[in-house]
Parts: sequence; structure tokens; C-alpha cells
Amino acid sequence: MPKVFLVTKLNTTNIGNQALSNEIINVFKNEFGDENIHVGGRPVGLLNYDFPKIKVSEDPVALFESWAEKVYKKYISSDKKEKFIPSVPQIKLVTEESSEMKTEGVKKLLRPLKKKLSKVFVYDKSYRNRLNIIAASDVIVYSGAGEVVDTNVFLRQLLELRVAQKLGVKTAAVNQSVVISSDVYKKLLHHVYGKMDKIVVRGDVSKKLLESCGVDSRKITLAPDTAILSAEEKKEKKISSRVGLNFTPGIKYSADLVEPIINKLNMLGHEIYFITNEPIGDLNIQKELMEKYSLKSFGLIKSYKNYSEDLSGLKYIISARLHTNIIALSAQTPVIAIEGNKFKTSELMQQLNYPVPVINAYEDGWVGKVLNEIDKIENSEYDFKSYFEKILPQLKLAVRKNAGEIKGIF
Repeated sequence: MPKVFLVTKLNTTNIGNQALSNEIINVFKNEFGDENIHVGGRPVGLLNYDFPKIKVSEDPVALFESWAEKVYKKYISSDKKEKFIPSVPQIKLVTEESSEMKTEGVKKLLRPLKKKLSKVFVYDKSYRNRLNIIAASDVIVYSGAGEVVDTNVFLRQLLELRVAQKLGVKTAAVNQSVVISSDVYKKLLHHVYGKMDKIVVRGDVSKKLLESCGVDSRKITLAPDTAILSAEEKKEKKISSRVGLNFTPGIKYSADLVEPIINKLNMLGHEIYFITNEPIGDLNIQKELMEKYSLKSFGLIKSYKNYSEDLSGLKYIISARLHTNIIALSAQTPVIAIEGNKFKTSELMQQLNYPVPVINAYEDGWVGKVLNEIDKIENSEYDFKSYFEKILPQLKLAVRKNAGEIKGIF
């Protein structure tokens, strides 16, 4: 059986990331077995490599390749000890009460110093240990989810994947949307993803973007986001008067703008709960809406399974958080989805064959569209019973492609 080095987030403040990461691990465990998987977090020890240097380079791909060659040559000439070590951790959800958040202020102050010191080294000892495991693997699989954007985090992950390719390790990407905008990153995508053995994305927009970067379409497969597996086996849904509501800082939002939505839900006799899979990121909006409109809250959520259970008790939700929408569907709760991140929600909902149109909250008039969808749901104009009983089970089976497609390259 192939040895798999799976890259995903190990610690996160985002309940959705906890869900998709734990579920991608479960999918790979079922396909390859615990003894053949090592789950690692983001690359550490590569702080010396960042976008500002690439951006000003006359030949960014050549500079990037020189970095990869430098890391590769140091490793193969070092006292390397290639050994595959199985490791399958649970993903930790970092809350306001977590020790990580209490020390975040100190860590933030130390990061510039840490970065400055890292410039002395090609990479540090901790990264050499990581390379030992990667070099002993048959494939490194990057489950980036929301990280495939024009950032340093993604740049360093690309660098690691390119080093793995130089080491003769197969490379793959799964469970992700590709939201790259700059020409520089598109060139780097072609340079690294173009050499990959398999890529599994969450929708057509990502597939077409990769193809436009010159990535061979034959390498690309579509599969649903693994967070759709979040809910436990569903019991018969009880009739509820509770409705979930979420808005984020990234959309055209103000407390006054969304007042018609809240008034309509109150008029319909619903208890309104503010819901979010990113509690820290949405904290200010939550406080504002709870104070102004007396919205309720489920309180501190300790895991995505708890969140799924909370969402399962709602009649329907209105949400701009992508993974709140996905986890709600997993729990068989209808969704009025609001686009909160360029195209990712629209892409995923299309891939999930969901009947309710996604509302673009970057445009004027979006509140009126939400009110219209509320009327449709209240008047039972959508066949949710058929969706949850016939379509959703097939989607959950299709999630297995994220690992099955990787197994198929051997």
C-alpha cells in the first residue's frame, strides 16, 4: 500500500476547517489505512521564502525554482534519515478560551524576529525532519481548502511540493478551490501543479482556472468538499421554529441593511440564532446583531460535530459562511446561501446540485433576493425531501474520490 504524506491544517479557529480536515483524514484512512498515512500541518522552517521577493523578480519562476533547488540540494547532501512515520492526529479547534489564543499576542511580537533569524538558514532542523518523512513517502497530498490564494502560506506550500517532485515523490492536490488572481501565481501554478500526478477540486471554476494556467485537464477531477460528511446519520427532522443567520465582514453588510431580513423572520414567528463556523472572525457582527435585534446564540462550540448538531435543529439557515452552508446541508437543514468569498460558495453549491440559487452579497439589492428566497422556502417551493434523501447520499459517496483518485495513480 502506498505511503501518504497528507498536508492539512492541524490547528484552526475555523470550525469548517476542522470539519474538512478531520473528514479528509477519515477518507484517506478508509482508503489507505492508518499505518500508511502521516498527516502534517503547514510547512514550517521556510520563512525565508516569501512573495515580495518573487514579485520584484524579472523571472519569478526561475527564482522559485532556484529556491527549490537550494532546499533539495541541502537535503540530499545532509545527514538525512528517510523514514516514514505514521501519524493521524485529530484537528484541534482553537477557541477564545484556548491557550493558543492567550499567547497569540506574544507570538505576534516574536514573528518578525523569527523571520529575520530564519534568513540565515536554507531551512531549519524541524523542516529537515519533515523532509525525512516526505522523502520516505510515495506521495504528498495537499488538502489546501481555502489556502490556494495569493499568499505566502500557499507560496511555501508550492515550494514544498516542488521539492518533493525533485525528490521523486508523487504530488497531488485535493479538496480545494483555486482562487488565484495574479499572473505571478498563475505561472507558479503551471510550474508546480502542471507537474502533479492528480488534482481534485471542488468545482468547475477552479478546474477552468487551472486549465487556463496550462494544467492538463486530464489530471483534474471534481469531487465535493469533505465537510459534507460532517453530520452523523440523520434521524427524522423535527419541525422547528428556529432559523440560523450569518453575515460576515467581507460582504456588503450593515446592521441597518439586513434589518428587513430580521423583521421578516420575526414576523414569521421564528427564533433567530446567530451562527458561524468562524466565531472569532464574526464576533463583532454577532455582538452587534445580538444587542440590536436580540438574536440568540448557541454559545461556545467545541467541535464541528457539536456545530452540526446545532444546525440540524434549525428549520433553515441564511448564511454567508461557506462551511456553515456545507455543514448545514450535511445535517439536512435547508440553506439560503450568500456568496461570501468571490466564487467559492457558488462553485461548491453548483457541484452539490443544490436547488436554491446562491445570492451575491457584493451587489446592491441582495437583501431583497434573500427575502424572496425566504418566501419560497416558507411556501415549500423547493423539494428538499428529495434533495436530502436522493441527491445528498450520492454526494457523500462522491467525496471518496478525494482519496480514490490518488490511489489510482499507483
